[in-house]
Parts: sequence; C-alpha cells; structure tokens
Amino acid sequence: MTRAPLALTVLLVLALAAPAHAAPGPGAAPTPPLADPAALAALDPDPDAVPGARRLAPCPEPLAPATTGLAVADLPPGPDPAAAWTAGRGEGQVVAVVDTGVAAVPRIDVQDGGDFVAGDSGLDDCDGHGTAVAGVIAAAPAPDDLLVGVAPGARVLAVRQTSAFWGGPDGPGVGDVTTLARAVRHAAQTPGVGVLALALTACRTPAEATDPAAAPALGALRAALRQAADRGVVVVAAAGNTGPGCAPNTGGELRSVPVPAWFGDDVLAVGAVDDAGAPDPSSLAGPWVDIAAPGRAPTSLAARGGLTTGLAGPDGATAPLVGTSFAAARVAGAAALLRAQEPETPAREIAAALVRSAAPPPGLVPGTRDDAVGYGVLDAAAAVRGDPPRTGPEVTPETPPAPPAPSAPPYGWIAGGALLLLGALAVAAAVRRRRGGTS
Repeated sequence: MTRAPLALTVLLVLALAAPAHAAPGPGAAPTPPLADPAALAALDPDPDAVPGARRLAPCPEPLAPATTGLAVADLPPGPDPAAAWTAGRGEGQVVAVVDTGVAAVPRIDVQDGGDFVAGDSGLDDCDGHGTAVAGVIAAAPAPDDLLVGVAPGARVLAVRQTSAFWGGPDGPGVGDVTTLARAVRHAAQTPGVGVLALALTACRTPAEATDPAAAPALGALRAALRQAADRGVVVVAAAGNTGPGCAPNTGGELRSVPVPAWFGDDVLAVGAVDDAGAPDPSSLAGPWVDIAAPGRAPTSLAARGGLTTGLAGPDGATAPLVGTSFAAARVAGAAALLRAQEPETPAREIAAALVRSAAPPPGLVPGTRDDAVGYGVLDAAAAVRGDPPRTGPEVTPETPPAPPAPSAPPYGWIAGGALLLLGALAVAAAVRRRRGGTS
C-alpha cells in the first residue's frame, strides 16, 4: 500500500508500509518489525534521484518575524541552552539531519550529505523544514535575535530524503520507507556522525502497521536504525503529530502508530510539551514515547536566508514551527552535547542518560512513564552535569505515602462543652425559681 506524503508543515509524513505481525488488541501497540539486514543490503547504498521526480511548485519565501527578534515573544521556551554548555557547545560532533535538506545558511556549519530526492545536493531545501530543524539543533547565536541552537558548536550533515514540493509517478510528494532506510544507512556510515535526527514520521493504523505487504521495507529500515545505534550513532525520532491521517491515541484506544518512533530501543522517541511544560495536545502519545521537549520554536533559520516563524506548503497554507519535529531537534542537540563530552559512550547509554536526567512533570512519579511525555521533559544541563538519576526505567517509583489516619473525633471537648452547657442551664433555672419565689 503506498501513500503520497502530506504537505509539509511541521512534521513530514512519509509513505510507509508495515510488516507481518499479529494485530494488537484494543489499546495495545503492535510489536515492531524485526530488523532485516538482507533487505537493507539489497538496497542501493548511494544517493540518487527518485525515478520520475520533478518539482511541482516554486519554493516558498520565509515567514519573517513581525518583531525585532529580541522581544519576549521571541524567547524560546524551556531552559536557557547556555546552561548546558559547561563542557562545550558540541564542538567536534556531527548531527545528521535526514529531512528535506538543510540550506547552506551562514549560522550553521553544514556539509552536503547527499540527495535521495533529485540526486543533486542535500543543501537544496525547498520545503524549509530541514533547515528550521537544523537551526534548533545547531544555529550559532547572533546579536540581533534570540535564536541559538542547543549545540551551536556541532556540524550538520544535510541529507535530503523527502519533499512535499516534488512529485513522482505516484503523485505529489517524494519520500518513502525505502529511501528513508537508504538515507539512514548512508548518514550513519558517514565518518564523524554521532547523532541522527529524524524529525519525520509516518502515521499508520494498527491494521496498516501489521499489514505484511511491505514487511521487507520496514525490516530494512529497522536494520538501518539498528546498525546506526550499534555504530554508536544516537538516533532521535519525533513521535509524530496528530491531525488528518493521524488520529490521536486517546480514551484507551490506540488508533495510530508512528514510524520510526515505534521502533523501540533503536531510537529515542520524543514527544512535545507546550511552553508551560504540559503535554502538547497535538503530540501523538503512545507506549513508544521515551522523553519530551518543548515543541514550539518562535523562530528558526530560513532556507532562503534570515529567520522564519513558520513553514508554507505547496498549496500556500502556512503553519508555525510547532510539533514533535522541533522537540526532537532539541533532544538531538542535547545528544550532541553529551556525545562531545563522552565520545566513547555507546549510543544507547547516551539516550539512557538523557532519559534518566529528564524532569518528570507535576503528577508523574519519578521512575514511571507516561504515554505523552515518556519519563519526563528534557533537562540537557542535568544530563551534561551527570546528575544522579532522576527518573527512567532503573529508578524504582516511590510509593506515595499513605494518607494520615483521620484524627479521632473531638468528642472530649464536645462532651465537656455539653456538661458546661447543662451546668449553665441548671444554674439559670435555679435563679429563675429563686426570683419567682420572692416576687
């Protein structure tokens, strides 16, 4: 079954198919596919054009900020990124952004990682999504605005894998699970890459996720992700946004499964919170979510220069920079900071360090996981400091203290008061009788 990608706004939706697995019961997530190294090995390793791909619409202009860039509204949500720079700003690290490409704009140290859309350059970003994601990860600070990446010392490897502004024989949109598997493998095998940012997802119903028709494709993608993690690359994936074609998982019913965030230990799946730290209602919840981060970026870098406050699709519709794409970008930046500090640490341990240093939101007991925010909200500074585990699977949830036993009813003072009252009544009656006898 093939679907064309939806118009790109704040999260990419790719055409994916799913492996053969038993369909889950209501509320249960299907088992992710097994890695299929043979299926991955059968795919061409080098970037090339999608057959018949062509651009369908002109590239949009950025949505310029209405303010000077130094207003309170321009301040990114969450902690100050500089609080996590005690051991550096990610120098020496390469973060691969597999997305719509990343433009060679002045405030990012970016290198071409290949193009799986037109076979041209990963530095060609018509959609603007990949450049905006890269800005949240690694934008260098500037004196005239408040934008700065989580790891501004890191380099970005730009890999173009999808675009809503291109189309092929199957219709508008380019990018599917096969090209994603190839792009992931290609990026992970590039020397120096330590973090892989996948600010994209494909939303499937549980029935579609257990369809055997394209098991080899998903198996190849799982193999590419497994190989990346085994090579020491921290794979960070957006949990996905709800909307048309991606129903929310609410009311105890699992309606949507995101790929590749669904793939368990091979990826660090990231949900989004709003500016107040509460779960963003558009963030796709599910048992795959490991951690959350603020999902709103007031501004980021525009593919055609300057800053942008949103993205435009081929139809002209615009959307702000909000969603799990930008939450995942923040976590990828934090992973780069940790990787720079501990370059020999296995990828899965870097991911675990980010999880155990996360801040559980109010009401979430440390050591317990929530389908919306995972174990808590990203705290990059705590992860860099190596603070004692705050939460995560290895933390035993504390049993809430039993409520205090209700105090004994104050029968004593009630009884004493009654006796005093009775005594007073008796005295009053005696006085009345005495007065009645002498009048």
